[in-house]
Amino acid sequence: MITMLLGWDKDGNVVATLDYQVQTLDGVVVGLIDFEAHESAGGRMRDVAEWDGAVGAGTWPEWLGGQAHAFKVELHPSPAPARARIAALVHRESGHRRVRADIEAAIQQRVSDEGGWATDIRDIVGGPGRPLQLDEQGQTLPKRVPTAPALPVIGVNRG
Repeated sequence: MITMLLGWDKDGNVVATLDYQVQTLDGVVVGLIDFEAHESAGGRMRDVAEWDGAVGAGTWPEWLGGQAHAFKVELHPSPAPARARIAALVHRESGHRRVRADIEAAIQQRVSDEGGWATDIRDIVGGPGRPLQLDEQGQTLPKRVPTAPALPVIGVNRG
C-alpha cells in the first residue's frame, strides 16, 4: 500500500513530510518508490530522504500534508534487527491520537466489504496532493463533496 513518509526530531515532533518520490533511471521514470515495502523489509527510511533536524523517518498510512507538523510520533518498538515503526501520531495540543492499527483496520474492513484493492479509500487516508482535512484538535473533518467551479468555456462539444 502506498504511504507517506514522516521525519521527526529528537523530541518526536514531526518536522518533515514527503507524499511520494518518483524513481528515475538515466532520466526515465521507473515508477513510485514504495516507502511501505522498503520499511517492511527493514530498510531505513532515511535512505529515501534526509532532512535537517530529523533524527528518524517512517511511513504513515494517511496523507496529512503540512498538518502532520502538529503531531508527535509514538513509536512501536520492534525486536532487533527490525526497526521501530510509527504506531500513532499524537496531536501536540489536544492529545488526540491517530492510531496506525485503527487506520489499517478501517482500510481492511473497507476492502473486505467492497471486494478488493480497487476500492476507494481516499476518505480514510487522503492521498498524495490531497491530504485529509483535520480540525484544530487533529481529528478528521467529514469529506467535503467537491463542487464544479464555474469556469469559462470556449466551445461546447455536443457530439
